[in-house]
Amino acid sequence: MTSNFPHTDIFTVALGLESPWVVTNVEMLPSEKNPEKMEVHIHVDYDGQGSYCCPQCGLESPIYDSREKVWRHLNFFQYRCYIHARVPRTNCEKHGVKLVEVPWARSSSGFTLLMEAVLLTMLQQMPVSQVAYQVGEHDTRLWRLIHLYVDEALSKQDFSEVDAIGVDEYSHKGHNYLSVFLAHPQKDGKKARVLFTVEGKGKQPVQEFVEVFEAKAGKVDKVADITSDMCHGYRNAMLEGFPKARLTVDRFHVVKMMGDAVDTIRRREMRSKDRSKIRSLEGSRYLWLKNKENLTAEQQKQLELLLSTEHLDTTIAYNQKLKLQGVYEDCIDYESAVEAFESLCLELSNSSISELRRIGKSFTRNALEILNYFESKKTNALLEGFNSMISLIKHRARGFKNMKNFMAMIYFVCGELELPKATIM
Repeated sequence: MTSNFPHTDIFTVALGLESPWVVTNVEMLPSEKNPEKMEVHIHVDYDGQGSYCCPQCGLESPIYDSREKVWRHLNFFQYRCYIHARVPRTNCEKHGVKLVEVPWARSSSGFTLLMEAVLLTMLQQMPVSQVAYQVGEHDTRLWRLIHLYVDEALSKQDFSEVDAIGVDEYSHKGHNYLSVFLAHPQKDGKKARVLFTVEGKGKQPVQEFVEVFEAKAGKVDKVADITSDMCHGYRNAMLEGFPKARLTVDRFHVVKMMGDAVDTIRRREMRSKDRSKIRSLEGSRYLWLKNKENLTAEQQKQLELLLSTEHLDTTIAYNQKLKLQGVYEDCIDYESAVEAFESLCLELSNSSISELRRIGKSFTRNALEILNYFESKKTNALLEGFNSMISLIKHRARGFKNMKNFMAMIYFVCGELELPKATIM
């Protein structure tokens, strides 16, 4: 069954076409893949007269011949819609035979611009495989679309205003790592965003980032603050690349290190032969990991009971964790923070608990960079938020076999890139 629409001028206006382009025919045809479903096919032609501009240099050139092209467009009601066009090729004196650019699609794309904008919006919120299923396209076509726009947006990045950078690592499939470099929010209102991501960790990725940073108009002497974890491979390389920056060991990592120590001690005591310790700690893991305000009333009551149990190393470690949090929350200036932090380091270093002594040595070794927080007030909390988003991206895709796709999706979702917006409503 084939149906023709006589009023093609309506479709010419709806598509925003101007001379020399005009809709010549609109028909509904059974789908080749599934004949039970109907599709709308819009046929566009040009007037065949005069000359056209060369798409490479813009020089007006005579028509050489034409080629038939097809693009997937937005659905027409519930029907898939395709645009067919006879597109002229010019014979340019400088560049030879070139296909003319059409106003409804970019060069070498199988989608119209409106369709691409809608797909990009969907792809930022949904897994690629799910979008492919919803629109009835192979996911390979969608990955090509993502890479094209990401590569184009990355080529236009400007780092000239970046003055604060965060760096962190993200593990992928065991011992494979990604290094992620973040721009902190800026005074002009620009949001935090991923600047650069590369496989590996330590010095080499930092050197690659510095090269890219300078190539995109970034000024290394303008960067005043860097946030990082306690990994010296990152820290030393970042300070070499940005010599005027002040490095702050991220508050999140400092507190997390202490929290991990509490959990390590709890697990050690759970494996001990002391039955009273095992009974006390049984089922209490999340009480120690969560902040007090995030516990239910019943959980807070249970925690208070455990904190009164003097024979537990876990209780001692948890109280030290609370003291560390108090340093960050209660110290109003650098001087008061120095005094409180030195006191805490002294207690940890002299503790009878080996795990706390190791923490004390690490804190003492990194004290200057940890205390810089009280002057810079910079934290990697935003980068940790991005890491949660990266984990979600990975979970949605059930892992990435192709690391290039994985990194492209990180830029796509977290890079604040300039991408076309869907404007169909």
